[in-house]
Amino acid sequence: MQGGTYGGRVRSVMVALVLAGVAMFGGPAARSGEGYQLLRLDNHLVKWGKAELGAGATVRYALATGPMQYSGAQNCGAIGATDQVIAAARITPAEFAKEVVAAFAMWQQAANVTFEPVADPATANIVIGALGMPRGSAFADVFYDRSLDGSVRSIQKALVCLNPEHRWKVGFGGDAEVYDLRYALAHEIGHAIGLDHPGPSGAIMAFAYAEKFRTLQAGDVSGVIALYGARSPEIAAPGAPPVVSVSAKAMR
Repeated sequence: MQGGTYGGRVRSVMVALVLAGVAMFGGPAARSGEGYQLLRLDNHLVKWGKAELGAGATVRYALATGPMQYSGAQNCGAIGATDQVIAAARITPAEFAKEVVAAFAMWQQAANVTFEPVADPATANIVIGALGMPRGSAFADVFYDRSLDGSVRSIQKALVCLNPEHRWKVGFGGDAEVYDLRYALAHEIGHAIGLDHPGPSGAIMAFAYAEKFRTLQAGDVSGVIALYGARSPEIAAPGAPPVVSVSAKAMR
């Protein structure tokens, strides 16, 4: 079944001591393989942890609990609490949290990258929130440290934002105009950890949404392993993020 494309390409923001210029990735990736393409920002590959392909990493994540501003971000510069998205999907906060955990677990189970939930978004490496100026469907911003040398740079911050006015659902229902939250979150998290679009279809990281699979495909797995190495047996599934209550007004 044909679906829509994700709401625009991921934009990057370079960060060292201060935020610098903005660039859209768009050019050919520095490294690719069958079914995957690594994210290239200003001619650098980017990943969490050590600036070395194949090195593992631990990444903290949190849900936005209120309005937050990120200077220099092109897509998620203004984000709000995730309860706006929860209300749009007509689900409970616990159900949303379950989808977030499942989306992170896809990547954690495939490679040597560990995701840890934290309560305070200010201390998180990846922050998930509602898009402050609704448009498209889902976006990501990646900030990296440009003070390092070499072709691989360390990600310092990433943002994932979902349009609270878009129609969301849990699971596949046959209507590809209403996006599955887990699928969309997994796609944007893929960008947030260093993966690009390999093409229009055939992978979670493909740029077109289609209700054909709800798990990582072979290319997705190969890509995340290229970044972080193979999964260590002792890595457990990520824990649930703190559940944010939704007001009665928001749920109407």
